[in-house]
Amino acid sequence: MPQEMLFFAATAGAIAAVAVLRLSWARPRRSVALNATGWLILLLSLAAGWACAGAWGVSILSLWAMGAAFVVLAAAAWTSPPARRKPPSRRAGMLPDAGEPLRLGGRIATFLIVVLAGMVAAVALGLATRWLALLIGASAANANVLALFVVPLGWTILAFLILMTESRRRQIAILAAAVATAIPSLASESLL
Repeated sequence: MPQEMLFFAATAGAIAAVAVLRLSWARPRRSVALNATGWLILLLSLAAGWACAGAWGVSILSLWAMGAAFVVLAAAAWTSPPARRKPPSRRAGMLPDAGEPLRLGGRIATFLIVVLAGMVAAVALGLATRWLALLIGASAANANVLALFVVPLGWTILAFLILMTESRRRQIAILAAAVATAIPSLASESLL
């Protein structure tokens, strides 16, 4: 029973933390004290959730906090007045202006670099991670799981880095560095 009461208090604390943070952020100037209080309450609530039910408790408390944040932000969005100024008319550069070249070759090259070459580089990072895990004594199953974790994460990070880099040389260098990490694993026979 005491653990249930602690978990109930932690749930109430997570919801109260969201309310305190919203109160702080709704002010014309954010209050450092209210911000710190809100985050501290949330941290203490999550710690109590962990003490009561481990990762499951933190997950449930996170759901309560996210639900409270959704309600608070939805209410704020619903009641906020419309903007008084027109939105900017700038464009993201998706399509060229009339008369400008489409640059289809460059767009296709960027797509191929990000998607295909990025995936190859991410798989290379996964192979390097698997090899390194086996090298330090992890079991084959754990090494495989690490590799399967690194590939999508690495692909996401590589895609971000490539798309934020304007120079093709730097893009190729980023991919080459990622692919080079797999050379030791390919040179050894740990993949067999």
